[in-house]
Amino acid sequence: MPHSSRSTLTTATVVAAVAVTLMAGAPRPPAELRICADPYDLPFSNDKEEGFENKIAHVIARDFNATVINYWQPGRRGMLRASILAGRCDVMIQAPVGLDPVATTKPYYRSTYHFVYRADRGLALRSLDDTVLKHLRIGVNMIGYDYTNTPPAHALSARGIRGLVGFGNFLNPDPKADHPQDIFDALAKDSIDVAIVWGPLAGYWVKHEPVPLTMTALPDSDPVSGMPFAFDMAMGVRHRDKELKAQLDSALIRRHDEIVRILQEYNVPLLAPRAAVAPTPGGDTVHDSLLVSDSIYQGWKWFHVYCFRCHGEDAIGGVNPSAPDLRWALSPTGGAFPRDSFVATALNGRLAKGMPAWKQMLDTSAIYELYQYVKARSDGWVKPGRPHRQSDLHPKSP
Repeated sequence: MPHSSRSTLTTATVVAAVAVTLMAGAPRPPAELRICADPYDLPFSNDKEEGFENKIAHVIARDFNATVINYWQPGRRGMLRASILAGRCDVMIQAPVGLDPVATTKPYYRSTYHFVYRADRGLALRSLDDTVLKHLRIGVNMIGYDYTNTPPAHALSARGIRGLVGFGNFLNPDPKADHPQDIFDALAKDSIDVAIVWGPLAGYWVKHEPVPLTMTALPDSDPVSGMPFAFDMAMGVRHRDKELKAQLDSALIRRHDEIVRILQEYNVPLLAPRAAVAPTPGGDTVHDSLLVSDSIYQGWKWFHVYCFRCHGEDAIGGVNPSAPDLRWALSPTGGAFPRDSFVATALNGRLAKGMPAWKQMLDTSAIYELYQYVKARSDGWVKPGRPHRQSDLHPKSP
């Protein structure tokens, strides 16, 4: 064999060997996409794979050339501990961005809570400040074993509107159990006057009721209570699964249009993606993750005067072994501590555990502000650091 031919063959062999080595070393998507899914929670998912989460899971699986394997776990308190954190599944198709127990991908949609009411009732609701709400029967979904309130329910409470009609979230097909559509059936039957419901749930079931229902979106957040109403939704994985998270991020980009079409088929009301930064009058930038209402800002101040020595700066915990991580304590997937219990504990203390009573230093309104800040940290939409007030972005004219 001529020398030049041998050289060419040797070079080709080396190149091929390097290519094979690089391909072998590159992270590959999993052959099985193990999904954490609720067996009875339309429009999100069910065990017949009729929900939009089920459809999106198969879009991602096709991108990975993988097979979907569902692990069915009802979406209740302890769901994360019993499913993804226990290693029984690897991907949550929906997780709010910043959910602390998991690592979240880039968001693939954003939505908000909505008013829903019968079109023939002559209502024209636009705001939680509409005075007619004080005279209406208002239905809200309840979350968790202790029936934690949703953000709009907290916002109504901050306005003195109580006595809401709660609809449970222990979902299963038993006729005596809770069902995803119950709150909409109550509207159709005139058992309640208005419901305040998470957008994807509202958009789907409004189309399935026998009477016309009207939907009106709530704003991104509430200036009175400081509660967020709009959330960016992403996929969730365990924090250690960095390669899987990166693969999902790439797939979400490639399959963006398919996923949006699925969401539209299920009538999910979509908001424009949240801007990463907002300009200030001085020309600097303020990250959205630190942009808060005045009440949450005041709660941050109270926390860093009275609470941080035991519960850690920015409520990150880990300072005093007897003091809980308050983010976990208020999380629906953690301690799920109700607001009223938080307020009572802060006012009266837990002397046996070394926690003083703060009622001599802080009144109830200050404790509510504390709660709003800690809850925002628990929900993940306020990040560590000094917050910036919304009012500072729009200074009053002299």
